[in-house]
Amino acid sequence: MTRTLLREILLCLPPQPSSLPRASAVCTCWRHALLGDGFLRRFRAHHRKPALLGFFLQGLMKYPPSFVPALDPPNRVPATRFSGPRGFEVGFEFLGCRHGLALFLDWSRRVVLLWDPITGHERRVSFPLLPGYTANNMV
Repeated sequence: MTRTLLREILLCLPPQPSSLPRASAVCTCWRHALLGDGFLRRFRAHHRKPALLGFFLQGLMKYPPSFVPALDPPNRVPATRFSGPRGFEVGFEFLGCRHGLALFLDWSRRVVLLWDPITGHERRVSFPLLPGYTANNMV
């Protein structure tokens, strides 16, 4: 089988997190086909959207938001992998996700937290409470 034909076949693999690592474990020929000549770029362009790993569920009352995995094994990501950024405790309200980043708000400390669950990188930004505004009439 030619390398070009092999790459075209491998492009048809499902965009699940375990697909490419499993295919690369078949043999060195497949591993080289997956790692060379911009295959990953073509794979992402072919499938357009990555698989949904899960979602964040807003905690009730005293519980912080939690991650709920959406995939079945072997693609399932453990909920503990996305258990929250450093110092993540009660008080943070989950606002949403976009492009793999999660946005949280803590009114009591007036802090907005932008967190990348994959890399663990986070950015906290303090904001002033404007005169005449309360937590009930903002956002």
